[in-house]
Amino acid sequence: MEILNIKISRYRDLINGIKLYETDNLLNVLLNPVDYILDGISFINKHYIKSVNLEEKDEVMIKILKHKLNLSEYNDDYKSFDAIGDVILYLQKNKSKLVEIGLESSSYSIIGNVSTFKEKYFTVKMLSTKAKYLKEENFEDRKIRMLTIDSDYLKSLEFYIEKDQVDIR
Repeated sequence: MEILNIKISRYRDLINGIKLYETDNLLNVLLNPVDYILDGISFINKHYIKSVNLEEKDEVMIKILKHKLNLSEYNDDYKSFDAIGDVILYLQKNKSKLVEIGLESSSYSIIGNVSTFKEKYFTVKMLSTKAKYLKEENFEDRKIRMLTIDSDYLKSLEFYIEKDQVDIR
């Protein structure tokens, strides 16, 4: 198990996580935002990675994160992704899955569902912080620095949207 600190171009803070797999184009990590928390799976476009360093953690941290990794619901299908486009195509097919899109700045992100995927761009039906759908927006896949799925925040929104559509109370 490797715990990484990842510096992404134009991002102020490091991304911390457990390395799940890596290809020539993509680094996939289970995010470790703070202490013993694992929250979300990120696919990082290696084109925008400035540096990757192994985290020097104490024995307690390593034992706890190994245990939590074994309990995680990581989907082995994600290992078939070679590039950001593969992740986007997966998300287009799984329309109920929300994605957090990281672009050129870490000060904001886009949340929504991928609705279409063309050769060089994709369309996202954007979601507000109040779980209301907004407009659709096009993004170039080559400008994506990071895609995150399955975080507690995204799962909570997915739950709310699903419940809201079933039960309108």
